[in-house]
Amino acid sequence: MQGRLMLFLVFMLLGSMTRAQTLDLREICHLNYKTDFSSLLERAKDDLFPKSSTVGAVHFYRSLSLLRQAQYLEAIRDFKTARTDTTVDRSFCNFYIGIAYMQLNWTDSILSICSEALNVPPADLIKPEFWQNAPFDTNSRDYVFSSYLLGTNEVLYKPGDTALIDALYTYSIKDTTFFEPYFNYGTYCYNLQRFKKSIYLFIKARKLNENEDTTILSCLGYMYRLSGDPEQSLKSYDLLIGQYPGFAIGFNNRGCLQAYKEKYGAAMKDFRIVSKLDRNMQEAYFNLGVVFLRTGRYRKAIDAMTSAIELRQRPVLRNTTPRLK
Repeated sequence: MQGRLMLFLVFMLLGSMTRAQTLDLREICHLNYKTDFSSLLERAKDDLFPKSSTVGAVHFYRSLSLLRQAQYLEAIRDFKTARTDTTVDRSFCNFYIGIAYMQLNWTDSILSICSEALNVPPADLIKPEFWQNAPFDTNSRDYVFSSYLLGTNEVLYKPGDTALIDALYTYSIKDTTFFEPYFNYGTYCYNLQRFKKSIYLFIKARKLNENEDTTILSCLGYMYRLSGDPEQSLKSYDLLIGQYPGFAIGFNNRGCLQAYKEKYGAAMKDFRIVSKLDRNMQEAYFNLGVVFLRTGRYRKAIDAMTSAIELRQRPVLRNTTPRLK
C-alpha cells in the first residue's frame, strides 16, 4: 500500500512538472546538405550533356557512372580526359570534378578547380565582396557552379564564416533552375535559426524538385512552428499528409503540433496512425507517452514509454514491434 502511494505521489509530481513546462516532444526534421547534385542528372536536359558520341563524350558518361558508384578517383580522371574534347561542356566537367573532390573531402582541391574554371586567384574566391560584384552570365554556369561548390564546402567545413557563405549562396541562387543551392542555403539558415529566410528558400526549392517534396513539406511544417506560425505549420502538415498519406513522419509531426496546441485527442490519433504506417518509429511511442503523462493517463504513459525503450534497445523486427493502443 505504501509503495502504491509513493508511486502515485511520484506520478502526481511528474504530472505537475510536465504541466508547468513546455512539452518535450520528438519532431522529425531530417536536413542534410546535398552534396551529390543529383537533381542535375535527373533533369537530363539536352543542353546539360554532350550531343555527340565522341571519345570525350564517352569518357564524360563513363565518369558520371563512376561518380554514382563512388569511384571518385577514376571519375576525376575521366572528367579531366572528357574536358579536353571540345564537344564536351567544360563547365560540367569541372563541376563534377568538384563534386568528386567534395566526396573525398579534398577541400583545397575544390578551391583549386573553381580557381581554374574562373581563371581567378584562389584568394579572391574566398572574399565575400568578390561574389557580391561577380558578373552573372546566363550563357555560362562556371560562376554558379563555383559559388555553389565553394558555398557547400564552407558550410561543411567552415560554417562560422557566415559573410562568405551568404555571399556564395546568394550568388548561386541567381540560377533559378538549380535546386541544390536553394535547399542547402535553406538548411544553412535553419541551422542559424533564421527560420523565415529558410522558409522562403525551401518554398523555392520545392518548386524545383518534386522528388524532395516529402522532406521539404515536413521541414516547412517544423520551421513554421519554430517561427511562431502554428496555423501555417498545420497547413503544411495537412498538405503533406493529403498528398502522401503513407508518410509516417507527417503524422508524427502533426501530432506534435496538435499537442503543442493542447489538442490532445487529435495528437493521440495521429501518433496511433504512425504505428500502423511505421511500427518501428520510436519517436511516436515517446510522443504518445508524453501526451498520456500530460493528460494524467499514467498507466498508458508507462506502456508507451516502455515500447519506445524496447524499440531503442532491440533490432528492428517488423512482426514483433509493440503497437500503440
